[in-house]
Amino acid sequence: MLSTLEKELVAYAESFYTDDEQLNRNLRLKLAHTFRVRNETTALAAAEAFPPEQARLAVRAALLHDLSRFEQFSRFRSFNDAESFDHGDRSAELAVSRRCLDDLTQPEQDDVLAAIRVHNKVAVPPGLTLRAGKLARAVRDADKLDILPILIGYLKDPENKSIVFGLDSTPELSPVVRDTMLRGECPRHRDMRTVCDFVSCKLLWAHDLNFNWSRDEFRKRGYLESIRSFLPDTPLIRQIYDNARNALQPQP
Repeated sequence: MLSTLEKELVAYAESFYTDDEQLNRNLRLKLAHTFRVRNETTALAAAEAFPPEQARLAVRAALLHDLSRFEQFSRFRSFNDAESFDHGDRSAELAVSRRCLDDLTQPEQDDVLAAIRVHNKVAVPPGLTLRAGKLARAVRDADKLDILPILIGYLKDPENKSIVFGLDSTPELSPVVRDTMLRGECPRHRDMRTVCDFVSCKLLWAHDLNFNWSRDEFRKRGYLESIRSFLPDTPLIRQIYDNARNALQPQP
C-alpha cells in the first residue's frame, strides 16, 4: 500500500502525461525507477544496520531524488542535465516547494535535501553532516544498482535512445573520454559523445560504491560482466574491468 507521499509522487508524475506516448513512456520509466531505488535503499539500510531514524530519512531521500525528472523530460525531451538543468539541485528545490519534507525536523530536512542535491554529483562533496553524507551515499549506491539493469536492457534492445541521452552508437571511445579514463578519472557527461563512452564509464562505478552490501549486490548481479560484454576488447577496457573487479571486494 502506498504512503500519502508516494501517492502524491505518482500523481505529480502523471500530471505531466500527455497524448504523446513516447513522452509518457519515459516518465513512467523514471517513476518506476524511483520506487525501485526506494526498495534498494530500504534493503541497503537493513543490511547495513542503519538506525531506524536514518533508514527512514534515507528512504525519503530515495523517493525524492529524481523528483525533477518529470519536469525535465517534459520540458526538454531529455534526461541529460547538460542540456537542461542539474536534476539533483532541482529535485531538492521541488521537495521544498511541494512541501514533501514538512513532517521532518529542520535538521532532518537539511540532511535529506543535501542527499538529494549531491546524489548525482561526481563525488560527495566535503562539508556535509555525518548523517547527510551517509544518506547521500546510500541513495547514490541504490541509484547505481537500479540504473544498470535499465542500461543493460537498452543495450540488448537499443530502442529508447533517451536512456543513453541520444549519444552516437559508434562502438569506440571518444578521445576526451579515453584520455580521462587513462588518468583513472570518471568523465563528465558533457564530454561523452558515444554510447561506448557512456557504458564504459559505468565500469568505474565499482569504485564509487560506499557499502559492502552494495558491492556484494553489484558483484552477485553480474553487472560488470554484462557491461563488459558490450564494450570493445581493448587493453584500456580490460584494465578498467580488472580494476573494477578488484574494487568490488569487501572492505573493512
